[in-house]
Amino acid sequence: MKPIHKFNNGRGATLCHWCSKIINNGFTDALYCNEICESKNKFKIDFTYEEYLEKIDSEFKQIKERANNLMRLKNGFKDKQ
Repeated sequence: MKPIHKFNNGRGATLCHWCSKIINNGFTDALYCNEICESKNKFKIDFTYEEYLEKIDSEFKQIKERANNLMRLKNGFKDKQ
């Protein structure tokens, strides 16, 4: 990720990636204004894209199965009336 550099009326400034505050007048390689903004932006990826797709697919199958069960119940109740 690259630092955000803006011209700031000709003087130049580096902005925080999280809150957009001015970190420094002029250009630096810093990305965040303080440790809080830096910690907010960090996240951990616990799974791969393929695992994510498998999880979505399994959840979709569960929803589809529940819908089928509801339709069977609905049709069953119609037959009994």
